[in-house]
Amino acid sequence: MSFFNRVNRPVYWALGAGVAMGAFAVASVMSGHGVTPAVAQVAHLKPAANLSVDESFATLRAMDNAFASLAESVEPSVVNIRAEGKTENAIGQNVRMGGEGSGVVYRSDGWIMTNDHVAGGFDKVTVVLDDGREFPGKVVRAPESDIAMVKIEATDLPAARFADSGAVRTGQFAIAFGSPFGLEKSMTVGHVSALSRQSLIPDERTGAIRNYGDLIQTDAAINQGNSGGPLVNIDGNVVGINTAIYSETGGSVGIGFAIPANQAKLIGDMLIEKGKVVRGYLGVLPEDLKGYQVKELGVQAGAVATQVPNDGPASAAGMKENDVIVRVGTYPIANQGDVRNAMLRYGPGETVPVQVVRDGTEKTLQVKLGEPPAPPTMNVPAPQRGSRGNPFPNLPPEFKDFQKFFERPNRGQAPPEGDVSPLREGKAKLGVTVRDLSDEMRKQYDITAKVSGAVVVGVEPGSVAERMGIEEGDVIERLGDTDIKSAADVASAMSGVEWGQSRTIRVGRYQGNSTMIKTMDVTFR
Repeated sequence: MSFFNRVNRPVYWALGAGVAMGAFAVASVMSGHGVTPAVAQVAHLKPAANLSVDESFATLRAMDNAFASLAESVEPSVVNIRAEGKTENAIGQNVRMGGEGSGVVYRSDGWIMTNDHVAGGFDKVTVVLDDGREFPGKVVRAPESDIAMVKIEATDLPAARFADSGAVRTGQFAIAFGSPFGLEKSMTVGHVSALSRQSLIPDERTGAIRNYGDLIQTDAAINQGNSGGPLVNIDGNVVGINTAIYSETGGSVGIGFAIPANQAKLIGDMLIEKGKVVRGYLGVLPEDLKGYQVKELGVQAGAVATQVPNDGPASAAGMKENDVIVRVGTYPIANQGDVRNAMLRYGPGETVPVQVVRDGTEKTLQVKLGEPPAPPTMNVPAPQRGSRGNPFPNLPPEFKDFQKFFERPNRGQAPPEGDVSPLREGKAKLGVTVRDLSDEMRKQYDITAKVSGAVVVGVEPGSVAERMGIEEGDVIERLGDTDIKSAADVASAMSGVEWGQSRTIRVGRYQGNSTMIKTMDVTFR
């Protein structure tokens, strides 16, 4: 779990494998007063106007039986995973560490899929099957993708069926299976809340910062211990691997995330076949097309290249910012997740044709893929067991406001109804003081020479910028349709903006070895 300060209350992303520090122990919430008995209540249901009472109950019974049958079909493929190991704490002591998570039978010959943060890096991993048998497991890891495959010596296992996660739609039923807080064979029902969520989540145990580029969001309850378990559709087919939650309490608040099945399958098959993940590096930051871009650019699908570093393979092949990537090699691109997954199909050194649309014209670029850069790392002291609030008060400066910066995609929008300030009239104001990126500014804020934009040197209290989370040292790189190269560009881009209008703003934060980019749609209020 990783904790961050947010205003006056703690907010954190929680990786789902409940990790216990110190002597290895997993507390059972069934003991003592950990579980409150539910009180059954009888409701008098009123049938719809065109249905009889019997028909209404028949519909409910059919749905009831359907979910019960789904549980019976999926549960045999869901496993519990226990892990133990040693680690060094913040003061240099070797301590025992362990926890419980979940997994799913991937192949009948003993391959289990789970999250890397559940099973990776431990001395001992034990897989508990649905029938109660326990097997030691050998772990093959993909830490940067947070997928791990665990091999156990067992055969004829009930392998789960995997669906095409590219066909998943917002609003569909989503059912999560796993072992929340060690409670095995748990099932929760919800919906797919959103698709293509992106986040960077630090892992205090390994020091890695994992980049989740394409997550399925669900309101099916996911808690600590659910990680690695399957998120399935109403056919009982796996659409994702439960991975993380967003929570202010440590428990489910209805915002959970899963790695899409298509990505998990690509990585799982590669780990089984090669023992490691081999991926190419394109050198772009892809984002999903917004509705207005589809109309303006005349494309039906693809991913827009919002950043193309000058020293990357794509730039060397002639790709430019705002090119729309529609095909990589033989694989069509529908969204930014497809671009990332395509890199799992090609290795470093391969030359791949990349088809883009630029100003309405299709171009094919021959890109020689590079080696992926090493992911950033951080050093975070381990949490004290049973602690609440913020157990990481000594986060390094570059991560102090990590959560605040990436809090949610609609930062800058109006607050909920009932707390909306009156809409002002006239010329809008962002509320920042900016400077050109001179050598002095770059040195002061540790911004590399390849970054373009205007650096923020002041933020007005209560302003739109403050509500967006913009802070001193951030770089405004794009505002509306304007690529920002200087402080004057910011003033020019804002000159035609009035209160009540919306603009897209891209902001970068460059501190230490970390790079954080956020594109936000903001309404000026």
